[in-house]
Amino acid sequence: MLRRSGTGFRLSAYLFLALAPLLWAGNFVFGRVLVEALPPFGLNLLRWVLACAILAPLALRWEGGIPVPPRRLWPALLGMAVSGVLLFNSLVYLALTETTSINASLINGATPILTIMLAALIGLDRLNGLRVFGAALSLFGVAWIVSRGSPEALLGLTFNRGDVIMLAAALMWAGYTVLARQVMGTLSPLAATTITSLLGLPMLLAVGGYELATQPVGEMTPVVILGLLYVAGGASVAAFLAWNTGIERVGAARGAVFLNLVPVFTAILAVPVLGESLAVAQVAGGLLVICGVTVAATLGRPGSHTKPPRRAR
Repeated sequence: MLRRSGTGFRLSAYLFLALAPLLWAGNFVFGRVLVEALPPFGLNLLRWVLACAILAPLALRWEGGIPVPPRRLWPALLGMAVSGVLLFNSLVYLALTETTSINASLINGATPILTIMLAALIGLDRLNGLRVFGAALSLFGVAWIVSRGSPEALLGLTFNRGDVIMLAAALMWAGYTVLARQVMGTLSPLAATTITSLLGLPMLLAVGGYELATQPVGEMTPVVILGLLYVAGGASVAAFLAWNTGIERVGAARGAVFLNLVPVFTAILAVPVLGESLAVAQVAGGLLVICGVTVAATLGRPGSHTKPPRRAR
C-alpha cells in the first residue's frame, strides 16, 4: 500500500482529479441533447435514480452493505446531498436555459477560488500564494477559452438571472468539495457517494418528480437514453467516486483547481462528437488552465495535503 506522503499516492490522486473533469465534460456534450428533452430537475432526478441503482449494489459488494456513519458526520453528509446531488447539476441545467455559454463557463470557472476561500474561511485549509495564483491562472485560461481570445467578448459580459443561478451552482459545488474533505477522513469514497446519493434522492424526487409531472417531456430517443445512461454511470457514479477519492488525498483547496479542466476536455470532446472546430485561443487557454492546475497542485505548501481533517469530538 502506498504511504499517504508517497509520490505515487499523490500522483494517483491527481489522476483521479483529472478523470472526474473528463467525465463531467462528457456530461456537457450529452447535456446539449438531454436539456431539450427533459426539464432540469427532472433530468437530474432520472440521473440519480439510475446512479443509485448502480451505487447500491457496488456498496453491497465492496463495503459489505451501506455503512451507518457516526452521528457527527450526518450534517456534512446532508450538506453534500443538498449541494452536490439535489442542487448543483439541476442549477447548471436551469442556468443554461437563461444565460449564454460564455457567461456560464466563466462563472463555473470561479469554483476553485470559491472552494479555496470557503475552506480557509472555516479553518479546514490555509490560503497559499502559489495556490491562489494557480487558481487565478486557470480561471484566466477558462476565460480565454470561452471568449475565443476576444477581450471585447469579456468586457461586454452582462449578468442576468441565469448568471446568478450559475453562480449559485458554483457555490454549491465549492461547498460539496469542502464538506467531502471532512467526510473522507472516516468514510470511503464509495460509501460517502452512496450515502449522499440516497440522502439526496427523496428531496430530488419531490422537485424533479413535480417537474416531470407538470412540464412537457420530449421524445425519449436512443440518443437521449444513451445520454441518461452516461450521465448516471459516467458523470455521476464514476466521476463522483474519482472526485471524492482525489479530495480525500489532497484536500479541497488543492483539488478544486482541477475543475478548470472541464472546459478544456469539453473542447477536446466537442471536436469529434459535435463537429466543432478547435481555435488557437482555445489551445492557448487550455495550456493556461493546465499550467494553473500544475502550479496549484504541485507547488503549494508542502505537506498541506497530508494534514488530516479536523474531527468533531
